[in-house]
Amino acid sequence: MKNPKYVIFTPDEKYVVEYLLRQLILSESITEALTFDNQESAIGFKKMLVQNCNLECSVNTYIE
Repeated sequence: MKNPKYVIFTPDEKYVVEYLLRQLILSESITEALTFDNQESAIGFKKMLVQNCNLECSVNTYIE
Protein backbone atom coordinates (compact mmCIF):
# COMPACT_ATOMS: atom_id res chain seq x y z
CA MET A 1 0.00 0.00 0.00
CA LYS A 2 1.29 3.45 -0.92
CA ASN A 3 1.78 6.10 1.71
CA PRO A 4 -1.08 8.58 1.74
CA LYS A 5 -0.63 12.12 0.52
CA TYR A 6 -2.43 15.16 1.87
CA VAL A 7 -4.39 17.98 0.23
CA ILE A 8 -5.88 21.24 1.47
CA PHE A 9 -9.68 21.52 1.17
CA THR A 10 -11.53 24.83 1.52
CA PRO A 11 -14.96 25.51 3.04
CA ASP A 12 -16.17 26.25 -0.53
CA GLU A 13 -15.39 22.61 -1.37
CA LYS A 14 -12.36 23.40 -3.54
CA TYR A 15 -8.79 22.20 -3.38
CA VAL A 16 -5.70 24.39 -3.15
CA VAL A 17 -3.71 24.08 -6.36
CA GLU A 18 -1.10 26.80 -5.89
CA TYR A 19 -0.16 29.80 -3.80
CA LEU A 20 2.37 32.03 -5.52
CA LEU A 21 3.04 35.76 -5.23
CA ARG A 22 0.06 36.08 -2.85
CA GLN A 23 -2.22 34.57 -5.50
CA LEU A 24 -4.29 31.57 -4.42
CA ILE A 25 -5.47 29.18 -7.12
CA LEU A 26 -8.27 26.72 -6.34
CA SER A 27 -9.91 23.87 -8.24
CA GLU A 28 -12.90 21.60 -7.79
CA SER A 29 -10.79 18.69 -9.06
CA ILE A 30 -8.71 16.76 -6.54
CA THR A 31 -6.40 15.61 -9.35
CA GLU A 32 -5.22 19.23 -9.76
CA ALA A 33 -4.65 19.73 -6.04
CA LEU A 34 -1.29 20.50 -4.50
CA THR A 35 -0.25 17.35 -2.64
CA PHE A 36 1.98 16.98 0.40
CA ASP A 37 4.02 13.90 1.27
CA ASN A 38 3.51 14.31 5.00
CA GLN A 39 0.84 15.67 7.27
CA GLU A 40 3.15 18.11 9.06
CA SER A 41 3.93 19.98 5.82
CA ALA A 42 0.24 20.15 4.94
CA ILE A 43 -0.62 21.53 8.37
CA GLY A 44 2.14 24.13 8.07
CA PHE A 45 0.79 25.22 4.69
CA LYS A 46 -2.73 25.36 6.13
CA LYS A 47 -1.50 27.65 8.94
CA MET A 48 0.19 29.91 6.38
CA LEU A 49 -3.13 30.20 4.49
CA VAL A 50 -4.87 31.27 7.71
CA GLN A 51 -2.25 33.98 8.31
CA ASN A 52 -1.88 35.25 4.74
CA CYS A 53 -5.34 34.66 3.25
CA ASN A 54 -7.59 34.50 6.32
CA LEU A 55 -8.78 31.16 4.98
CA GLU A 56 -9.67 28.26 7.29
CA CYS A 57 -9.19 24.92 5.52
CA SER A 58 -8.95 21.26 6.34
CA VAL A 59 -6.16 18.80 5.63
CA ASN A 60 -7.53 15.71 3.91
CA THR A 61 -5.95 12.40 2.98
CA TYR A 62 -5.48 11.73 -0.73
CA ILE A 63 -4.78 8.15 -1.79
CA GLU A 64 -3.76 7.71 -5.41
